[in-house]
Amino acid sequence: MSGRTYELSNGVIEYELRCDRCGEVFVCGDDSYYSWPVLCAAAEAEGWATAPGLDGEHECSGCAAAVRQSDLVSARAA
Repeated sequence: MSGRTYELSNGVIEYELRCDRCGEVFVCGDDSYYSWPVLCAAAEAEGWATAPGLDGEHECSGCAAAVRQSDLVSARAA
């Protein structure tokens, strides 16, 4: 599970998106971390591969690119 929630003292919930492979945390420069769908959309715009749920698989742009590359190599070999 690479999605996490944190409840602040004022009751606001923040979301954290972490790569399942390398552990990198997605950092955004705006308030996207207050909404899981918005945070995922911002991460996808940066090249991340995200699942809709907190417990889905999420990969940073580097790991997602490596997976796509290995899939391409496997497809060529088949």
